[in-house]
Amino acid sequence: MRAIREQHATIVSRKLEADSPGGMREAITSAEQLARVARGRLRDRVVDVGSAVGTALRGAPRSASFVRAGAAAVPLHVSRMLLDRHQVAAHALAHLYAEIEACRSLASWACEAGGEARAVAEAHAGALLLSLRGGVDLGGGEIAPLGELELRDDEVAKAIGHPAVAAWARDAGSGVAVASIARAAAEQGIPASAGAEDERVGWIRHNMRDFVERLVEPLAPEIHRRNGLIPESIVRRMGQFGVFRLATAPEHGGDGLGVAAMATAIEELARGSLGFGVLTMTASIASDLLARSGTDLQRRTWLARIANGEARCALAFAEPAYGSDLARVVTRAERQADGSYLLIGKKAWVTGASRADLVLTLARTTTPGGQGQLPLGPSLFVIAKRRGAPGADFPDAGMAGTELRALGQRGMGHYELRIEGLQIGREALLGEREGEGIAQIQRALVTGRTYAAACGVGVAQAALELALERAKTRVQFGSQLISFPRVAHRLGGLIARVAAARQLTRAAAHVADTGQPCELTSAMAKLFSSRVAWDAADACMQLHGASGYAESSTAARLLLDARSLFFQLGPHEVLAQGIARALLEGPLP
Repeated sequence: MRAIREQHATIVSRKLEADSPGGMREAITSAEQLARVARGRLRDRVVDVGSAVGTALRGAPRSASFVRAGAAAVPLHVSRMLLDRHQVAAHALAHLYAEIEACRSLASWACEAGGEARAVAEAHAGALLLSLRGGVDLGGGEIAPLGELELRDDEVAKAIGHPAVAAWARDAGSGVAVASIARAAAEQGIPASAGAEDERVGWIRHNMRDFVERLVEPLAPEIHRRNGLIPESIVRRMGQFGVFRLATAPEHGGDGLGVAAMATAIEELARGSLGFGVLTMTASIASDLLARSGTDLQRRTWLARIANGEARCALAFAEPAYGSDLARVVTRAERQADGSYLLIGKKAWVTGASRADLVLTLARTTTPGGQGQLPLGPSLFVIAKRRGAPGADFPDAGMAGTELRALGQRGMGHYELRIEGLQIGREALLGEREGEGIAQIQRALVTGRTYAAACGVGVAQAALELALERAKTRVQFGSQLISFPRVAHRLGGLIARVAAARQLTRAAAHVADTGQPCELTSAMAKLFSSRVAWDAADACMQLHGASGYAESSTAARLLLDARSLFFQLGPHEVLAQGIARALLEGPLP
């Protein structure tokens, strides 16, 4: 192993011209270089001292940032205890990298799309560098100082504070530059959101937007007001329209168009109503689980039915006591002498459970032993059930449920399930592999988080469009709201951040479709887009004033929907912890 050497932030020495695309690239690079140093410093603090690599690192100078061994990266093992101890720094690192990846994705889009896209990307990059001097924004008003990442003032000054970088950022991210984006959008429309999309994906976006405007948007207010379910007739229309089959392989009754196509459809559906986006996302995750891990019989039984919209799905992973800590599930699947299983336990926040035809359920597998039950680890089961109806939500024996009335994300219903002696055959065990449930879920959630990110982009886009329309039409003190610098500045920043969230989600989908590992990119996209959705919905309500606070207002519905994204497929804190661990254990660039 080569000697450990200290890494400092690289000084960007050449002049960055404000009118050069290179200025934006170099500015992003300066933030990226600073983040790499922060990652190296945090590694020093959290590497497992019990490993060989950890022992070498802990004996090295405290300023050490990187470890290299020949041409290959040395695998690092992060201590869970140490990572928890330095959690603020770890989560700051996760959010910082998510911001930088979004910035890079937006810059790439600007190079492809040209025109107004470049101004949007430059404003976003400039604003990031300006805000970074004050620390890393973790959301909710929580700021992690750069000192938490052991970044010294002189290092920050050499990188993002370098005169050339700072001058470019002040111009690109100035209040005047950002506000001009909103005023241009008020006159000419928001810059083309899709950019240089694949032709097929662009066609899907166009057709889905038409579908949503005709059939989804008119229903959304009433579904939210009544806490009602999406009408069966509309779900059938979605199936006929081909929504559920976009990413399913042709051999299983799908179109095989990939993750990017499905993410685009989900974004447009969520733009009309988040419940429709979540319905499609849930079906896609279930399909992915079955396609990746199911037996031939399970695939033949379910995939074509899900693809054509005939079968509805629900995911029963979390539990009342343990939430996202899936390794601690206490729901039991007791294997019987004949190979069947007896399920007993409770599941929390199972979206769409009543109208589902199958419920993918995580349970701790046990088998009769000499002195009781021997645990085999959590396994995933494909449980077929009869679809519920008004007055009989759960008609099957052994399964009951109570609706949990949620503030937002309405249209499917959320339930706490009680599984009381439910008997299922061995053919219900996913892939007929015991103890592999968590690994199966983790593989499916890679694309699932990309779809969740698309939901965030859809909500953010809806809120942005509504806020911009309000700013154009609302007159206060004799002037349109958009004419006030503070309003224009906030909207201009949102236009840039919504575009960045879309392009980061698009990048995650593209990586997935090319067959490359995309765990980190999809997690960052989900983390970033959820925050952007909340920012956009909050701004939308603020611009509507008291009228936006009315329970029946679209602004209020969007705010409640956006808040649910912070814990969809796991809370942000768990997601940030996972991103940080992946960054710290992963190979060096």
